[in-house]
Amino acid sequence: MLHCVMLLGVALASCASPPAGDGVRVAAFADHHVHAFNVGWWLLQDERKPAGYVNAGGAKSEAEVVARAASAAAAVSQAGQGSEAAWVTGFGWSQDGWGTPVLPTTDALSAALPDTPAAMARTDGHALWVNRAALVRAGLRAGLREVRSGVRSGVLLERAAEPVLAQIPAPADSDIVRAWRLGAEALAERGVMRAYDAGVLALPGIAALNTDFARFARLLGEADRAEPLPMQLFLMIPAPSPYAEQVLAMSLAERQLSPNVRVTHLKLFADGALGSRGAALSHPYADDPHTTGVLRMKAQEIADWTRRALDAGLDVATHAIGDVAVREALDAYEAVLKERPGLVPTRLRIEHFSYASDADMERAVRLGVALSVQSNFNTPRGVSPTFAEQRVGAEGAPRVYAWDRLARMGAVLVEGSDYFGAPGAALLGLYYGIVGVNAIGERGDSPEVRRELMRLNSRWLGAGGVFDSIWGAPGAAGGGVVLSGDPLTAPVESLTTVRVQRAAARKQ
Repeated sequence: MLHCVMLLGVALASCASPPAGDGVRVAAFADHHVHAFNVGWWLLQDERKPAGYVNAGGAKSEAEVVARAASAAAAVSQAGQGSEAAWVTGFGWSQDGWGTPVLPTTDALSAALPDTPAAMARTDGHALWVNRAALVRAGLRAGLREVRSGVRSGVLLERAAEPVLAQIPAPADSDIVRAWRLGAEALAERGVMRAYDAGVLALPGIAALNTDFARFARLLGEADRAEPLPMQLFLMIPAPSPYAEQVLAMSLAERQLSPNVRVTHLKLFADGALGSRGAALSHPYADDPHTTGVLRMKAQEIADWTRRALDAGLDVATHAIGDVAVREALDAYEAVLKERPGLVPTRLRIEHFSYASDADMERAVRLGVALSVQSNFNTPRGVSPTFAEQRVGAEGAPRVYAWDRLARMGAVLVEGSDYFGAPGAALLGLYYGIVGVNAIGERGDSPEVRRELMRLNSRWLGAGGVFDSIWGAPGAAGGGVVLSGDPLTAPVESLTTVRVQRAAARKQ
């Protein structure tokens, strides 16, 4: 027998005519921050297992990743690929998974692959591990010292990776289309009916600004017109970039690329990621006192782009993880909001808002800007030291991924997954919201907390900064989804095994 989950006292389904079979009907899920193309690209590589591609996930040491890369190089040689195509690329490595805070060097990778260029993206999408052959192919013949910024012992951080990324052969149109569709299908299979795509990551998976975003967007629109996607995608276009300039000049109608695809935001980057120590901090990293991260944009530049976007009818999303980057983003947004007293503050978003001062948490609440958070970033309780403690120390850790505190303060939170590799379970956000350190469920597991988390995973902040309270419910535009278990009563440890049995048909 199908039954219905109640959120905020309102049934999200009409149970008069339940479909056959057991299940629990809930509102469709929304993902406010995902990289759908890269999800699909990872799935495509996993499906095809092409020569030259390395799945670096799960490796327990640098040596293990190097061995995988060497095997991939041998496969490229056996396949007889031409010299320009002879690259080894990969995704998913993390020095933390190797039990060390130390980022890898070029040495072992260069020794194992002396002639074949290799470039492998870290699991955070903000660091590229390269060998010397890749540096030479990119014209960086003097080695790492020639790169102008963001270099850490064989790893290129942030925009420092772009010269190498520009040399990696571009994928075929057909593969791009296939990856978009695989990504959309994977999200829909997990009950996500609407999502903000937070920008295509340059292959093999790096947040770069020299990507041909126009090509990826055009092919996505063509794919949706040829065969409708199973969900709706709203695109954030990274800036500064040539396509961002094109989008600023487009009409609203032109930004509707296809029935299910629309450009709605410019995406700005204030800094990098905590994992690769590119997040901009006000103090040295606890596990590397020689760096405070990489600040990519200051307040003035963020404000200038924000004004241009708003004038063109676009919203703005700024990636800001470290406390300095959060401060710069809030400085910019506060200035713009003062200039434009009628501006809806939720048209301005901060992506991640991972680490902030007490004052900036309060300021974010006062300004009313939207904070796009990811519950799955939290370390589960009982794990020591936490990821936050490793990077910023025990004193700062309570202000890292502090979703529970922000929620109690009245912050405008929207939930995203930030998937750009293998997607997780349908209820992974709910799970980490309950078990994570500083997560919303920090106050204790209860039906009330679970309802709050389910609402966070289901509500939709639309373009223009307006919440759509109707979307997602069965019978409404987003339809609903039927789960194999009850998210309000299932044991916590079983939440990651709950599946989406089916999704209700969406009304176009």
